[in-house]
Amino acid sequence: MGVAFTLLTILFLVVSVCLVLIILVQRPQGGGLAQAFGGGGGGTDTAFGGRTGDALTYATVTAFGLYLVLAIALNIIDLKLQKGSKEEQPAAEQAATAPVSIPVTPVPATNPGSTSVTVPLAPATTAPVESAPAAPAPAATVAPAPAAPAAPAPAAP
Repeated sequence: MGVAFTLLTILFLVVSVCLVLIILVQRPQGGGLAQAFGGGGGGTDTAFGGRTGDALTYATVTAFGLYLVLAIALNIIDLKLQKGSKEEQPAAEQAATAPVSIPVTPVPATNPGSTSVTVPLAPATTAPVESAPAAPAPAATVAPAPAAPAAPAPAAP
């Protein structure tokens, strides 16, 4: 399909240039619709003879018809190429674009005797695969709890 698209594109450019040149060769006055609506001019003093308007008109219509057919064909081929490229996308690329669920786990309390406040966790969030892995959280330094005072020794009798 890529080769056909390239060849049709080159042919489309050639037809476009030919269409421009054919239009530029035509007489700027006295021919075509201007003559049909009473415009003057005309005559046989042209470079290609008296009937060049008809030959150039046919060439213009033919070049324009080719131009339209090639433009429509290129659009259809381009649409098929775009659909084909989306279907051929590997599963690995499709998985790379899907969000990944990262579970959040609570951290247990380090001091069983200390009072702690329980904060409810938010639901698991999703993060894209392309993001960098999260750095581990620094460990919180907790001062050891003061030791309980020793019981007083009994008095001697």
